[in-house]
Amino acid sequence: MDKKIVDAVRQLREKFSDSDILGMRKFGTSLIEVASAENNKMLADVALIAYSLHKLSSKGHISGHETWLRVKGRVISSLTRAESALEKGDEKGFDDIINGIEKDINGVDSKLGYFIQGIHEKARVKYASTAYSLGLSLSQASELTGASKKNVLEYIGATKISDKEKSEFGIGERLKRLRKVL
Repeated sequence: MDKKIVDAVRQLREKFSDSDILGMRKFGTSLIEVASAENNKMLADVALIAYSLHKLSSKGHISGHETWLRVKGRVISSLTRAESALEKGDEKGFDDIINGIEKDINGVDSKLGYFIQGIHEKARVKYASTAYSLGLSLSQASELTGASKKNVLEYIGATKISDKEKSEFGIGERLKRLRKVL
């Protein structure tokens, strides 16, 4: 199994356990950049969870709620199990655990959140647009994150992503720099 994914899950678990909200956000952004460069769905899944956990942790009405505290314990335990599954080469087990974490995130968001669009769905769209801005096609970016193409296009249309200047570094150089971060 790719050690990079195991390390990503471990780092996310540590940041989440320590309530490192800003660290989770930065980590998620770095991960989606690497996932985009490598077209790595498993890394993208970890990035999406990092973003979602960051958003939920940063909401005062959620982070102090007893439901969140129970879910946080479950998610930390699930991340530990995901790490173990990856170390054993059990991709199916990893996917099942990741799906369980997503259900926990969606459950808390549905119960305690204020918005109709869920945080995890927002993460999918936001990170698909990031992948798109890094050079993936709309189809590739949507497939990588599980976002609908329609939602990604609407999001991109409401941003200045399509107006951005070209990056001063190519995808290879950005990937090399991101690997140093991980």
